Amino acid sequence: MEMIHPLFFQNYSMDIFINGAQAISPQDTFKAESFPEKVSGYSSRMTIIKPDYKAYFNPLAMRRMSNIIKMSTIAAFECLMEAKAESPEGIITATGQGCVEDTEKFLIKMLDTDEGFLNPTTFIQSTHNSLGAQIAYQKKCFGPNIAHVHKSVSFEMALIDSLMMLKDKEADNILVGGVDEITAESYRMKSNINLWKEETYSNLSLIHSDTPGTIPGEGATYLMLGRKKHSSCYARITSVNILYKPKDNHHLKEFFDHTIANAGINKTDIGLVLLGANGDSRYDAPYDEIQHSYFNENTVGFFKHLCGEYETSVAFATWLAAFMLKKQEIPGYISQEAKKPGKINHIAIYNQDRGRNHSLIILSAC
Repeated sequence: MEMIHPLFFQNYSMDIFINGAQAISPQDTFKAESFPEKVSGYSSRMTIIKPDYKAYFNPLAMRRMSNIIKMSTIAAFECLMEAKAESPEGIITATGQGCVEDTEKFLIKMLDTDEGFLNPTTFIQSTHNSLGAQIAYQKKCFGPNIAHVHKSVSFEMALIDSLMMLKDKEADNILVGGVDEITAESYRMKSNINLWKEETYSNLSLIHSDTPGTIPGEGATYLMLGRKKHSSCYARITSVNILYKPKDNHHLKEFFDHTIANAGINKTDIGLVLLGANGDSRYDAPYDEIQHSYFNENTVGFFKHLCGEYETSVAFATWLAAFMLKKQEIPGYISQEAKKPGKINHIAIYNQDRGRNHSLIILSAC
């Protein structure tokens, strides 16, 4: 089978700035002004630290909203507020699974009524584009509202779409997000196909795991991207690239070479490489290979012990990288290497899903 060529996002004569960023995650990251002092521990399943929903919604509206709608909407609101934007010119949302809880409710009602009369509200709320629609409705956004559902590269595709629209001057700012949830039922179903660890396992030990399976997570991350730099700027996005099923390690290294060159930098300029290793002994080999043979001179860190494994976890990693560039700090629970850079100018995020979808995102300091 012929390999699909890498999908390159070409840079032009301008940078795209992250002027606002918010992440609701299993860690204390929402509206954070500094990095959490320590990592919150979980066993088997990582769920978000819920914000005070009552501060954002009236009780009647809140009762009708599922958890994913609430966390998505709040993360988006605070991101817009941070970027001092009343309403975005466009909304692009990535989700690998969509509104799982509402989908489950709809299917259960369908079974309970023997496929009889159903209230359409649950079905409407179960669709993937309801995440962006809720934000647009609340913020009166009449621009493009797009949902990307491409499994483990959903966020990368949403990011590329946003960048192309900004480069082509179709908008001056776009709100882009990555949102996914884990429910008890979806956890059980994916356990049946051996995605999760069979034994009770702590996320604090995930990086050093040598057993099959990983720990699921969830989260809502939104970035406000703009053609102009604001005082709230976190970082610049300089390159995004996706590769499907590389033929071998040489092909994968070529993919890295092209992406880094496309960012206009050298490999040695990268102050930190964030790897998406998730502790699954069956599929983490590419990370070990790349760490020791390609990025062997760079500082390397990890992020999935903080957020768990889910389709849009790279969105959380992008928030994390942008926050590190803004604060010029690498917490010890991300990287314990002694060779940390004095000034962090560039961070690369590498993620892959069971050897199939590979992605590399490079952020640079403002």
